[in-house]
Amino acid sequence: MLPIKHHGAVQGVTGSCHELFIDSHQSVLIDCGLFQGAETSGSGADSNRLEIEFDLSTVQALVITHVHIDHVGRLPYLLAAGFKGPIYCSKPSAELLPLVIEDALKIGVTRNASIIKACLDRLASQLVPLDYLQWVDIPLSNSGKNNESRVQVRLSRAGHILGSAYVTLRVVNADICRPIRRDLQKIS
Repeated sequence: MLPIKHHGAVQGVTGSCHELFIDSHQSVLIDCGLFQGAETSGSGADSNRLEIEFDLSTVQALVITHVHIDHVGRLPYLLAAGFKGPIYCSKPSAELLPLVIEDALKIGVTRNASIIKACLDRLASQLVPLDYLQWVDIPLSNSGKNNESRVQVRLSRAGHILGSAYVTLRVVNADICRPIRRDLQKIS
């Protein structure tokens, strides 16, 4: 089984942010949301403390399930922390995401137009809108690996809000995949 670290939505439902480790050198984030209300992360991150408090060195990609602020609100901080990987979401979410992030920045961070534009430009350069029910390869660095790992993502419609999606990841990892014995392959 592949390890998962939960960086939010543990003590409650806000701050959704989950990291699936593909191997010891690579991971994929699912959501990067803001903590709201009385909920906080393990280190106290809430609307007044938004920095990314986990190591990004293995994170290859971000997959967004939907654009509620408790699922995408820390995205500007993820970008500011140096995340340069692709950001996958449904096509409707890709339309809504810049509007939600712009609004969140104006309300909670700054009204400085150049800072907001820089964040939105960076977001646009990393955003990868996906069709529903299509398997898409997530490029991995495979750094330090003799055997390449592979990851694919597929989004399925969810009824939550416009653009929301269930995420399915298909992972091939040589460390967890064992060759099938030859005699088992001949079973008819």
